Amino acid sequence: MAHRILGGDGGGAAEECINGICCDCWTQGCGCDACFSGVADGLEVVNPIMEYIADIIWCLGSPLAFPLVFCFEPGEETTPEGGGWQIPMIQTPLRVPIMCCAFTLCAPCGQWYMRRQLLEGDMSKYKLWQGYHDGPHCMARRCPGAPITIESGTYGEEKCPHAFLCAEVTCLGGCWSVCCSYSVNRRMIKEQRNLGDDPTEVRVDKCVGFFSSLASKLCMLGCCVCLTSRLIGCCANESEGAQECSEQGTRCGNSCRSCARTCWRGIWSVKMIAMGCATAQMDHELKEGQPLASPPVKKSMNRGTENDDDENEEDAWWKAKKDAF
Repeated sequence: MAHRILGGDGGGAAEECINGICCDCWTQGCGCDACFSGVADGLEVVNPIMEYIADIIWCLGSPLAFPLVFCFEPGEETTPEGGGWQIPMIQTPLRVPIMCCAFTLCAPCGQWYMRRQLLEGDMSKYKLWQGYHDGPHCMARRCPGAPITIESGTYGEEKCPHAFLCAEVTCLGGCWSVCCSYSVNRRMIKEQRNLGDDPTEVRVDKCVGFFSSLASKLCMLGCCVCLTSRLIGCCANESEGAQECSEQGTRCGNSCRSCARTCWRGIWSVKMIAMGCATAQMDHELKEGQPLASPPVKKSMNRGTENDDDENEEDAWWKAKKDAF
């Protein structure tokens, strides 16, 4: 049997394997030919819609997706406004356009420069991700001792901090290396200067989180549909309904994955633009701003009425009765 699987071309070997293992009933669809045909008809209706959606949203896999961030809430208002930043993140393309463009077009160099600025040029203070990402990651989260557990300061960063920083912003975090470095820089400046979240920053985080979840679910759905349809077509190779179902299922799965790829491209575009604007904001803050005396305070939303005192009295009464029991 192994000889049949490995010998000849792939398709012929697979067919011989199926014929050798599966009974005639299974290869003919186990009497579910009508069911397979019905599923194929349903997918035939759905597929054009999915493909049409994929064609419509292709433009969202580009910087044109950035306006979508304004569909999300900016978070609670603070005192001082905007998290205490000198200029709002949304205004950086107009207020500091050169730096904004530079940090967007060359993000790794921008994050390398910003880390040096935050360390005040003293690279002896440098540690890998400044310790913010220490702890178990990947498989180590589920299985202690497995890769990867990060312990900054134990890799000899003090001997060659510039090389380590270059590796950090380009490759140590995979394709998201520059995003990890940006996250560290953002947290550092907030702690150093008692700054809060910028409203646009909050919108971007919510937007990226939503579409990341959507993209991952579309990708998983597409893979499951493709795999299931291929198995049906491979096993029930003499059933016309199964073959049609397999073809339509593969088409549907490809459409789902196409939508997922568009979402990921849009996420990347939004993230890169946001990082450029936020880094320009941080650069301006270091040059022009001064540390706040205390972190921004969220404004309390007082929507009380003239009956608030009565309600407080009722609450006190209820607590007294509760304590009595």
